[in-house]
Amino acid sequence: MSAGRTVRKIERTQEFLDLVGACHHFVAACGKAVPQPRGRKLSDDERAVLAQNVARCRNTLDWIETAAETGEVDMDEELAPLLPGE
Repeated sequence: MSAGRTVRKIERTQEFLDLVGACHHFVAACGKAVPQPRGRKLSDDERAVLAQNVARCRNTLDWIETAAETGEVDMDEELAPLLPGE
């Protein structure tokens, strides 16, 4: 195997691990945060903000799934404005 192919394989492995790590971090953070407001009803404003952020998460997860299934990593026009820096 050439050095170039070896480096690309390592880069692809790192890219995969980055995605898996991001998913793991998300799940772990939610596992800690979701139980915190136990017994407390969120205000209308809090629920609205949370709903916006949950929608961003869903759209991002759909993007990850699409990228994994198709290899296409471009965002659709609806997702781009929802993510910071886009």
